This record gives sequence, structure tokens and C-alpha cells, in this order.
Amino acid sequence: MRALAVGRGLAPATGTAGLIDDIDLFILVRNLLDNAIRFTPPGGRIDLAVQAGLEGVTLQIKDSGPGISVEEQALVFEPFYRSLGMGEVGSGLGLSIVSAIAERSGATVELGFADEATRRGLRVAVRLKPAAPSP
Repeated sequence: MRALAVGRGLAPATGTAGLIDDIDLFILVRNLLDNAIRFTPPGGRIDLAVQAGLEGVTLQIKDSGPGISVEEQALVFEPFYRSLGMGEVGSGLGLSIVSAIAERSGATVELGFADEATRRGLRVAVRLKPAAPSP
């Protein structure tokens, strides 16, 4: 079993209902956290943050794993794509599922490095559009 330091800073947000289906949100977060846990080394760190603003809600997950090279960042959304040499078991469907849910919900998914200076770790930001105003 691996010990991970998990930080969370969640605050209730108003006006965010209806941005994404509850089941889709659960699956999206589960897949992102599963990837973060798989690729974060023992003693590593995973941070999850949710921020609401005028432009919608942003869910961000950062981990201290190896990250994904810039060249591979577009490829990892393809079904069954797996980075070679990682030694982790999986089907290669997690980020493909995340991408499909985001597209269906009108959200965007952005990948980057958790630490830009060292080009290590993964940062995934899912940006959900604001809910349509009620009539």
C-alpha cells in the first residue's frame, strides 16, 4: 500500500448546479484520481481543487508523478493509448472517457505539468461552462 499526502480545499459554490450530470462528474473525477494515484510514487502528493467563478467551475488535479510529455499530451485522449515504459496496468481508456464526458458536457480538459520548472507531475484542469440562467 502506498502512502500519499492528499490536500483538499473545497468550498461550496452557488449557481453551479446543472453544469454536468452527477454520474458523469463521478466518473470523470474517479478516472482522473485513479490515474493520479497510479502514477504518483510512494510518498508523493495529489492535490484536488475546485474553483467557481464567472466563467464556470474549474476542477484541477495535480500530482507529483512523472507527468506526460508535451508530445504525448494530445495522444493520451485516444482510446487504448498507453505511454510506454510506465509499468502501470490499465486499459488506456481513462483519459479517453474523461475527454468524451467533457465534450458531451461542453467542458474543456487541459493537461500540463504540475511543476513547469522541472517539467514533472501532471496537472489536469477541467473547465465547466456556467449553468444557463433559470427563466
